[in-house]
Amino acid sequence: MNDQSSMEMNYLDLIRKIFLNKRRLLLFTLSGLIIGILIAFTSPKEYTSSSLVILEENNSGGQLGQMGALVGLAGISLPQMQGDQAVLSSELFPDVIHSRDFLLGIMKESFYFQTKGKEMTLEEYYMEEKPGNIVKKSIDFIFSIPARIIGIFSSQELVISEDEVGTGEAVITPYVFVSSSEIFAMGQLKARILIEDKMKLIELKVSMPEALIAAKVNAIVYEKLIDYVTNYKTAKQQVNLDFIEERVKEAENKFLQSQMKLASFRDSNQGMVSRRAMTKEEQLQFEFNIAFNIYNSMEQELEQAMIQLKKETPIFTIMEKASIPLGPSKPNKPLIIIFSLFLGFFVGILFSIYRILLSLYSK
Repeated sequence: MNDQSSMEMNYLDLIRKIFLNKRRLLLFTLSGLIIGILIAFTSPKEYTSSSLVILEENNSGGQLGQMGALVGLAGISLPQMQGDQAVLSSELFPDVIHSRDFLLGIMKESFYFQTKGKEMTLEEYYMEEKPGNIVKKSIDFIFSIPARIIGIFSSQELVISEDEVGTGEAVITPYVFVSSSEIFAMGQLKARILIEDKMKLIELKVSMPEALIAAKVNAIVYEKLIDYVTNYKTAKQQVNLDFIEERVKEAENKFLQSQMKLASFRDSNQGMVSRRAMTKEEQLQFEFNIAFNIYNSMEQELEQAMIQLKKETPIFTIMEKASIPLGPSKPNKPLIIIFSLFLGFFVGILFSIYRILLSLYSK
């Protein structure tokens, strides 16, 4: 019992010593308040546009119909497309819109910025503006001093020739060069594009420095996402459709050849009743029937593949279009100031505890 009373007395004594130096606590609190005011009133405004989309997924399997023995006689083998081979869950949409190639396409879009009075791409805007409050910019500048000093004495520079990049016609390469300005712009965009999966509802939020641009970027992200998902889910079925179209042309050519052979034989052997001629005609008739049945079956399979392609195409229905925000969503000035005020007070308490402990151990 005495030990417990002693601990309570020690805690009370510690609290008394913390609040004994009120000037120190007041100084830290005021410092936090000043920093909070600087952050709140120097942070750039952000306007958030949101939209809601309903994703209707088709669960039908993409398996082709069976040709049976007819296609086997022609030596044709058709790929079997299973529906689970082209699965892109909506849970992966955040990874898609935050991917490098997706962001590169977004930041190359041009918009008219009223605050700048000119049209520029998002990459150009973020490189010129470098959004951030005065505290963040000051910290970034201080930490960038060593890199600036190293850059002065560094003479190495990455040089890419025109042959490597490709001029004139588009050159497809297995790699992509991303500059430092593009990396910076991608980081800014990544932090301002948010997508959430709510069962079959997809909510897309885009924050931009101007209200109209926020709505426009929201619509562009939505369109590019639809194109990406559609291409992904239908790519294999499209390959399958192209394959069947080629086989249909081959079957049609064989059918026409057998038809011409049978017609030519009948024209050149009119009035002949020899067994050999009759046997040859039956053989040509049999080949014609097989070629016709295969061609007819392939035409049906082509129709099925076209129908399956339509089924595989995902359906996006806009529930709420991207709206132009009426006011800025950031910064939340009251919240920033209150948080900074309490943070300064809390840091002052920690500093007081540190001084008390330091004085105890120094004795």
